[in-house]
Formats: sequence, C-alpha cells, structure tokens
Amino acid sequence: MAIKMDNSQLIASELIKKSFEESLLDRQEDIKSNSSKFNKLLHDYFETFSASLILKAFDLSDEELEKGIVGNGNDGGCDGLYLFVNEELIYDDTPLENIKRNPKLDLYIIQSKFETSFREDVFNKWKSIVDNLFKIEAFKDNDFSNRYNSDVLEFFERFHNTFLSLITKSPIVSFKFIYVSLGNEVHPNVKQQATELMSKLKTLFPSPNSDVDVEYINAERILKLYDAPSKTDFVLHISETPIIVQEEKEYIVLADLNQYFKFITNENDKLIKHMFEANVRDYQGNITVNKEIAATLEQIDYKEDFWWLNNGITMLASKIDQKSTKVFEIKNPEIVNGLQTSTEIYNYLISTKKENKNESRKVLLRIIVPDTDASRDNIILATNSQTTIPKAILRGTDSIHREIENYMKTKGLFYDRRKNFYKNEGKPKDKIISIPFLAQCLISILLRKPNYARARPSTLLNDEETYKQLYLNNKILDSYYNAAVIGKRVRSFINNLGVYSISEQSDISFYVMYVCSAKISGSADISPKQLGNFNVDDITEEKIKLCAEYVYEKYQKLGGNNKVAKGTNLIDKLVDDEFIVKPFN
Repeated sequence: MAIKMDNSQLIASELIKKSFEESLLDRQEDIKSNSSKFNKLLHDYFETFSASLILKAFDLSDEELEKGIVGNGNDGGCDGLYLFVNEELIYDDTPLENIKRNPKLDLYIIQSKFETSFREDVFNKWKSIVDNLFKIEAFKDNDFSNRYNSDVLEFFERFHNTFLSLITKSPIVSFKFIYVSLGNEVHPNVKQQATELMSKLKTLFPSPNSDVDVEYINAERILKLYDAPSKTDFVLHISETPIIVQEEKEYIVLADLNQYFKFITNENDKLIKHMFEANVRDYQGNITVNKEIAATLEQIDYKEDFWWLNNGITMLASKIDQKSTKVFEIKNPEIVNGLQTSTEIYNYLISTKKENKNESRKVLLRIIVPDTDASRDNIILATNSQTTIPKAILRGTDSIHREIENYMKTKGLFYDRRKNFYKNEGKPKDKIISIPFLAQCLISILLRKPNYARARPSTLLNDEETYKQLYLNNKILDSYYNAAVIGKRVRSFINNLGVYSISEQSDISFYVMYVCSAKISGSADISPKQLGNFNVDDITEEKIKLCAEYVYEKYQKLGGNNKVAKGTNLIDKLVDDEFIVKPFN
C-alpha cells in the first residue's frame, strides 16, 4: 500500500523529480521510458542534490560536489563524504604546511534516502563506521576492502592523514552526520541510536576542541534550503556620497563596517568564499599586519576612523547599478585586494557577537568594472604583486585561458576561469568546463598520464614544465575544445551505463578518454595538432563502451581499486597493448 504523503512531502518529491528531469536534457525521453533506470538515476541524483543544499555555504562547484559522492554499494551508510579545513575542500594532494594554529576541520557524512521515513539501520551502519574507520589503529591494522568501497576507504585515509598532520596545531574538529529523507517524524528509537553514535565518536575524540552533531533534513527543510537565496547580485549600502571616477565604471566609496560585513557574508553569517577567489593571497592568519588590523578594530576609544589607518578594499564587478545616492547593486563582485582586511573585519564583528549598532567606523572601497577580461586579469596581478604568489594560483589569468574561454563560447561550452561564474549565470552544468577538469583531460590524452590526472586533482598545474607543455606551447584551440568534449562525453556515458560503481567510474574515466583518443589517432602518443584535428562526433557511445570494457578488464586484473588507478601499472599495460592503436571498426 502506498504511503500517503503530506503537502510538504509531495512538493519536495516533485521538486526533486523535476530538477532531475531537467538535468537529463536530451537524454530525458530515453531514460524516462525505462522506469528501473529512471528510479536508479533519480536516487543517485538525490544524493548530489542533497549535498548541494547542505554544503551551499561552501560554494562548491558541481565537480567538487560529485567527487564527494561515494554511495552505490559498500558505502557504510555514507552517500556523501566531504572534508574541509578552514572551509577549503581537502583532496589527497592539498598542501597543508601553511595552515596556521587552531585550524577548523569539518567532516560531513551525508546519507540521502528518497523515502518518507528516518530509519535506525542508517545509524547502525554509522556506528560500524565509527568502530572500523574512525579508530586510527583499527583502520591501519585491518583490511576493510571487502566491506567498504575504495572511495570510502580513500576518504577516511585522507581524514586520518589530515588530522594527524595538523595535530600539533590543535585543530578544532567538527563531525557532522546529516540524514536526509522526505520523512517528517523521527522515532525516539532513531534519536536514541543517534545519541549512542555521538557518544561513541566523542569517546574516540575526547578533546574539548571536538564536536559531534547529528542533523535530520526532512521535506520541509529541503524546501527551505532550496529556496534560500544564492547571492549573485549584491547590495552594498554606503555611508557617504561616493566619488564617481567614471559613471557605471569606477567608484570610490566609504561603507560602515556593519554594512560591509553584511555584504561579504551569507544568511548564515559565513564569508562568501567565491567573492575572494580572485584575491590570490590566502588569509595569512596571526601575522603582524593582521595583528595590527585587529588591534585597530578592537580599540574601544578610537580617535581615528578605521579607513584612515587602512588601505581599504579593491573590488571588481561585471556591472554597477547605483540605485540611489547611497545604495549600489553590484553584479559578480570580486575582491581582488583586501582579503586580510575583510577577514579581520569579519572576525571582529563575529567575535563581539553583536550587530555593533554603535559602530560608526568605515572601510574604504574602490569598485571597478574592467573594460575587458585582459584588464581584469592585469588588475588582479597588479593588486597582488606585493607578496610572493604560487604561480599555479594565477594560471587562470594567463591569456591562453581567456582565449580558451572565448573560443569555447563559440562552440556552446563555458570555460570556468572564475570558479562558479557560469554556474551562477545559470548555464547547464554539462556545458561548463572547469580549469582542473580540462587539465585532467589534457594530461590524460596528451601526456599519457591518466593516473596522474586521477591522483592529483588539486596540484596538476603546479609543475612549470607540465604547464608549459600543455598550455604555453600549445596554441591549437581546437585541441582544448576536443579534449573537453571527449572528457564530458566519456564521463556522462560511463555514468549512464549503470554498470560501474561511482568508485570505478572515477578510477577508469581518464583512462577511457586516453584509449578512445589513441584509437582515433592510431598512436599511443597524441600531439595537440592530432587532438585538434579529431572529429569528436566519431567518438560514439558504442566506441566509448568498447574502450570502457577494455580498460575495466585490465583494471580489474590488477586489483580494481583506486591504488591501481593512481599507480603506473595500468597505463603501462595499456600502452604495451596493440588494441589501443588499432582503429575502431
């Protein structure tokens, strides 16, 4: 007998189904005609949908969200696993050496069930996870590969390595177990299981700097989270008549500290991370200059205004609309200089736990609408020249990336030089190409290193020689476009096959891209010119399926896990096999 749903459950259910159907685009009719396939993909979609709502404040890209999805068998009740340090998503290759004292470490475990109840068995699985994977010695001394999939094991190894590497810095650790379903009532037995879970984990991490929390996201909460506004157009209230250097192009303004705080934070009083993406100098923590800014803010009987003692903020925007003398609407604001100042203002107002209605001090802002992308990039470089900057961080400002972005637009793709820019513009996610994803595709196809692409998503472009080979020496724009199309097509088709687990898809996708490309070129070594001359329409679903089956067989023979995918044995086996250079029939 069908369970009767209340209004919020019906609305939430329809919202999720409609969102899923819209994500299918041209595959909608084919998938909807197969009910079992439709339901399977709907449940998979709900996992990513839930994670996107829960982690909205972290401003993750679609790729980053998908990388945290680990469900699909042997997941221990974990559909999504995400680890953050100081609100930055952590990968295996994320550098941690410059992290300052008392870093904030947040671990999210998400279970998403497209059903109308909250069940005890989820907590039984989570308690087993605590016993098996949170216990450092148990994790080291036992082989859990038959019980948990490789993505789950890889995540907990990452957590242990991160936690232990930061242990001397006294990390503040927060464990968040989040259970999402369309249920409304939580049975007392379920709540008791949650209490036992929290107690068990708190025993393993007894430090006063650790916290364990369980949260239930029901249908009503799903709707509230979905409707919570995502800021793209920002309203800034200023305190004095602005200096207009060039109307609609450049303004110099003063804003009250409270108003600036509201401008740079979301509805949960969290800093809006993407606003600071272009300020490539990360917040430096408790260094001299920041101590001085903090000391200035904390003066109780100040005689000088804050902006007299501080250089202020430089902000770029795609459009400035002056609604009134003291109200500006700013589209796509980017703070390119002033992260230290902004963070100290944020820390000061958060720590005082008040609106500071008597706070009358002001901060100076220069707001600019650059005429061109080249001008924007020059401003970013110039305003960040005072500090030595890791070159990899500035890659997106190189002219080749502007050329790639402009060329891909003519072909219907959107190269996301500015993280989440096109996502915030409402472009379809299957048409958005991120800098890291394109780099992974290029490294897989042109450098014959799909293992490297799989293992090092965060630091792919740190190596000068690799970057020079892939970008600075390659002016063939079609090679970038074709690599992106091949990458998107391979990942989409392998996912839609429904044959491989999420872990297996992550492990083999870059290898399949390489093998497909090698077979088309007839060579194990593919040049940018060859890649640029590909007719990507020749890479059909049938050919991708053939290459996927071939790669998967080799992958399984070597052990079929992420260590195989990240090592050199699999690519060596593939390169030595004549199959990869034989043309498709």
